[in-house]
Amino acid sequence: MTRTRCEAFSDRSPIRVLGRRALLPALAAASALLSLGGCETTYAPRQTLDLRPRVLEVVDHHGGTRRVTLVRDDVWYQSFGPEIEVVDARDGLRISTVEVAPWGEIAPISDMVIAGDELVAVHARDRVVRYALDNPRRPRFLAEIDAATLGIEPLFLSVENDRVWVSGDGGTTPLDVRGLVELSNVPSEASVGRVVATNEGLVAPVGRRILALDDGRYLGAASDLRPIEGPVAELVDPEGGFVFQFGSDEATTVGILGPDLRERDRRAFPTTIHIARVLGDRLWAVMPTEIVTWPIEAGGVLGPPLFVPVKGARDIAMIRDNYYAVAGTFGRAIYRFKADGTGDADEFVAVERSPGRLEMAVTDGRRVLAGGVEGNWLYRIGGTIELSDRPLRSSTQQVGAITLAWCEAAIEEDGRSVRIDPVGGDPFQWSPPHGGTVHTLEAAGDHVWVGHDFGVAAFGLRDGGVVSAGEIVVEGPVVWLFRPRVGDEVCFVSVFGGIGTAEIVPDPDADPGLVRMVRPEEAEKAEREMREAAGLPPAPTAD
Repeated sequence: MTRTRCEAFSDRSPIRVLGRRALLPALAAASALLSLGGCETTYAPRQTLDLRPRVLEVVDHHGGTRRVTLVRDDVWYQSFGPEIEVVDARDGLRISTVEVAPWGEIAPISDMVIAGDELVAVHARDRVVRYALDNPRRPRFLAEIDAATLGIEPLFLSVENDRVWVSGDGGTTPLDVRGLVELSNVPSEASVGRVVATNEGLVAPVGRRILALDDGRYLGAASDLRPIEGPVAELVDPEGGFVFQFGSDEATTVGILGPDLRERDRRAFPTTIHIARVLGDRLWAVMPTEIVTWPIEAGGVLGPPLFVPVKGARDIAMIRDNYYAVAGTFGRAIYRFKADGTGDADEFVAVERSPGRLEMAVTDGRRVLAGGVEGNWLYRIGGTIELSDRPLRSSTQQVGAITLAWCEAAIEEDGRSVRIDPVGGDPFQWSPPHGGTVHTLEAAGDHVWVGHDFGVAAFGLRDGGVVSAGEIVVEGPVVWLFRPRVGDEVCFVSVFGGIGTAEIVPDPDADPGLVRMVRPEEAEKAEREMREAAGLPPAPTAD
């Protein structure tokens, strides 16, 4: 509607003195006057042409898995998804947080080590990041090395003779030497584990075999190896020894090896062992529902075990004698092993809870209740989250097929890809990275949303074809996607990556020339000019 300023509506206009009966004829007369000359146009409506590409953005996030725990002096370094929490080990309070990119833009941390005066972190299959510890309480970014430069997809870190080794899919490589990749000829389905020095030279587990780095010869069986450090190493052997793990998701063996990789003692459990470390003079094994610890006796023999019930632990590190940092899907805490002047034995203090293992989820369109054996959490979509006493006895089924105005989308039978069939267009196929699985679909804002092993992807129609609207990287699997009652956001729930809200927005880093305010009659011409200037294809025609 065009607004005008006209003398017909001045203070002297007859319309101000006419009665109700004359109002309609007066309005008709005024309308006739507007059709005549003498009216000055002061405002006309404009519309926004926004040709910027759309991107997927995390607008809110809570939780995730704390996988790797390191302590030096009184500082506790704790991985939390893609970031590092720096915690005061004396009281469990967070000092600072370190991240190289926001949640959703970078892969979670899969391993960390302290080497000299540096903290080194590996983001799973993506990159390695180095931090200086000149101020241990505020690590300072030094450099990052991506997977292409490393020559492998990194997963694990180890330190031998002051050299950091990076291992993963495709082999293992020293961080300070470019182009040298050892064990690069192993089967593609087997990742190379941490490098350790033995009487046979440098070795690393590959799958469940121990192989020599120099020639790949077979030297024993283990799926993980860690050197035993400190005074207890001499108790095992004058030349030291190793903690080993061997097994699968169903059963795992943990024990002690000598420097010659010969077994000294072992224990087997019908479950997963997430990690095994020697701390002080004891071996600690972290399992899904408990932590088991044994004293190490002469010759590497394991003494009687003690069991610490705790659900959701993933790693443990010694803070000082009798006190340990424990973290995982439950959150993080300080564990007091034996009774002392400050409290009872077998007690967790300075506990910080967060949603890290979400095995079920339901929604009412405004809130999501998600959780499992480690507790339930009530999340207001796009807002706050809190522990909840509400029971969660069932879960929402995953969505395998959806229909939008412009397409049909469905997960293929093998779960390895999603197929999108646009109306009148060519079919589009997409698969998650690293051979991952697609778990669920959702429709919001004229986009297809896909939850998979490594995060969330979204796709839309642009210039007549299916295009990506971006991806979110979180530790998966993302098993549920929920569209709220109002808005085009989507709530994502990951089993190990937490819960949050994402939205598709115009790319804020795109060329500003792709946005323009124009009059309706100029829109077609303006869009054509904008597309030509930006090198975009012409707009599709109606037919």
